[in-house]
Amino acid sequence: MYCKDCGMDIGNGNYCGNCGSGLFGMVPNNGQFMTGRRKVNKLAFGMLALFTGSMGLHRFYSGKNRSGIMYLLFFWTLIPSFLGFIEGIMALTKEDDGSCNIEVDPDKYFI
Repeated sequence: MYCKDCGMDIGNGNYCGNCGSGLFGMVPNNGQFMTGRRKVNKLAFGMLALFTGSMGLHRFYSGKNRSGIMYLLFFWTLIPSFLGFIEGIMALTKEDDGSCNIEVDPDKYFI
């Protein structure tokens, strides 16, 4: 197993000795360092962002739960609606991998 955060080999341990990440951050990877990117369906993400952007459902769908909660807390300000609209347009115009999936980077705010 390799740590998702730093890429170090942790063997069969529960924690990374280098960065301290728990088992949740470990991925089997045959020696290749994996990025934390997650593939999501382009159309589903885009439609969720356009139509339910104010509630942040697209953020939960892409695994960005903290920002999804922030969208829910501030939906009454209409700022999440504006951001969701932008994210929906960005997702629908982003180039996919051939099977209508796009990668969502957890370290970037917008896709």
